[in-house]
Amino acid sequence: MAKNKKTEILQAAYELFIENGYDNTSMKMIAGRAGTPQSHIYNFFESKELLFAAVLRMAQDCFQAKMIAVAQEYAGASPEAYIGKCCEVIFENRSELGFIIASALTPKLQNRTDPLLKEYSEGMTEMMKPLFPGCPDELLRDIGSLLLAVSDSLLIDGDRERGIRTAVFAIKLFQNYMNDLDNGGQHK
Repeated sequence: MAKNKKTEILQAAYELFIENGYDNTSMKMIAGRAGTPQSHIYNFFESKELLFAAVLRMAQDCFQAKMIAVAQEYAGASPEAYIGKCCEVIFENRSELGFIIASALTPKLQNRTDPLLKEYSEGMTEMMKPLFPGCPDELLRDIGSLLLAVSDSLLIDGDRERGIRTAVFAIKLFQNYMNDLDNGGQHK
């Protein structure tokens, strides 16, 4: 029963943080949505910040699981197909991803968000290794950062097609760079 109540509190907090942001969500609001006295929240989370951190972790884990599924499904596909599917997942989950990104831009929350964004970048690097064999990790991290930038574009203006075109264009630049290196030349 306690596990269910904790899950209900996390779900209520997740919904309210997405709807209202961190500053405009109170523990009282969360308790109301979860259908529990406010004092019960403190049985699981010592503070609003720790509850927020748990919600942020939940959102990150959920999004990352979706991206890992895409990486596994598209392991033998072209980078264009892979990036196109990544953009679809980003677009379909823009409210959750927007929550993560917006949280990262909130100075008082950066101590909670910075490790998650670093983990996201490292995860993207590992997921893309099969698509770009031999590509240095630094470049793969750049591609992951690019996908995060594309995420921002998709979140801001909702233009899915432009986001996909931008990502595919950038991937082609990386492919050209890798081809230049493979051919013994230097990329200019």
